[in-house]
Amino acid sequence: GWEVKTTGNPYTHAVLRGAVDAYGRNIPNYHYEDLINIAKEYEAQELKNAAIIIDTSHANSMKRFYEQPRIAKEVLNSRKHDPFLAKMVKGLMIESYLLEGKQEIGENIYGKSITDACLGWEDTEKLIHYIAEHI
Repeated sequence: GWEVKTTGNPYTHAVLRGAVDAYGRNIPNYHYEDLINIAKEYEAQELKNAAIIIDTSHANSMKRFYEQPRIAKEVLNSRKHDPFLAKMVKGLMIESYLLEGKQEIGENIYGKSITDACLGWEDTEKLIHYIAEHI
């Protein structure tokens, strides 16, 4: 008795974070072919404002925070290569904090993540400038 019926949200978006299979292997989904496939699926649904956001961290980077700039640059290149993707891919999620990496319990380092490892401020600033110049 808890079912809910809806006509859906025409302004929805997908966040591509990658996946982890049953064996613990990361399956990224930010490559050109992945983006084209999801963009075509979204187009077929005739959403009013379809959008794809790419998470450059988590399973897409195998939780290697330092891979985020490379992934962001690949996504930007895919957008530049294909006008359809330029229309559909509207954002990046980037794990960032003041200091790079993450701290362990009890370290109490101001400005360093206590959850996921992050890019530090200097690398984040460089990446933001790169994105601004190549969007």
